[in-house]
Amino acid sequence: MKLKYLLGIAFASYFLTGLYTVPANEKGVVRRFGRVITPLSTSGLHLDLPWPLARVDRVNFNEVRTLSLGEIEADPNFLIPTTAARPATFLTGDKNLLLLKINVQYRVSEEHVIDWLYRSISPIQRLQLLVETTTTDLVSRCGVDFVHTQGLAELNNRLLQDVRLQAADLRLGCDVEQVTVDRAEPPARAKAEFLDVSNARADMARSIHDARSYAEQKLAESQADARKLKDDAEQTRHAKISAAAGSADRFNLLTGQIQRDAESRNRTYGDSKQLVMNRLTIETFQEVLNLAKMKVVLDAEHPVDLTFPPSRGER
Repeated sequence: MKLKYLLGIAFASYFLTGLYTVPANEKGVVRRFGRVITPLSTSGLHLDLPWPLARVDRVNFNEVRTLSLGEIEADPNFLIPTTAARPATFLTGDKNLLLLKINVQYRVSEEHVIDWLYRSISPIQRLQLLVETTTTDLVSRCGVDFVHTQGLAELNNRLLQDVRLQAADLRLGCDVEQVTVDRAEPPARAKAEFLDVSNARADMARSIHDARSYAEQKLAESQADARKLKDDAEQTRHAKISAAAGSADRFNLLTGQIQRDAESRNRTYGDSKQLVMNRLTIETFQEVLNLAKMKVVLDAEHPVDLTFPPSRGER
């Protein structure tokens, strides 16, 4: 009897191995006799065939995983413990060495989870090799300046596109979210030379910026002076034109007045003109003499004729 109870308990315990739970943030991939059962199991308690007839793999499809490639080597001049990982060294198109640290963010694809779990022994290693080969290909076609400073953003975009495309072709079973080159540095022995080059470029950029600022300032000043000269010339032109027009109007008015005076008094145009000119001369002298008054001392023995205008016989 004890043997029957023990066998019963053993069989019950064995069949209870078919019970499994799936956490709330995961889904269960069930394999019965090696075949994946769809749809995937949701969160909660489930019952299936006992082990090893059925096996369950739990996968969090919302988790963003990170894969880091390469560790920048430490400068031996500093007291910093060096890492055991091999630095990711890449050769650029102009035959320079750069140490790159690359971070890959990805998710396990729910649609292609079978490829991720069962297509290869280590899908993470395949993804790492894919990123390394893609980066090697891209960096080998670029110059050191492009990778190190100038085109790092463009390189990241191109690297992401290529890795996504090849990951789909190779059926890795993951969705690559982001691929970024976080750090790009020269080897420790060449850091001083790279620093000198960077400083020289910074000085060149600053000099160019200062020269352009000075040129823009001088251009603005010259344009302001030119506008001022043009405005002054325009004002002078308008003033001259207005003065000339006023003089012309006064002259036309005066000639019309002389003509009317000659017609109304039965005089010749020349006589009327002479009378008007004499009157204008007297008025002008009166205005001038009012502005410049002076005393005239006369000698009684030598009389002086102060009448104006002189008679026609004395001209």
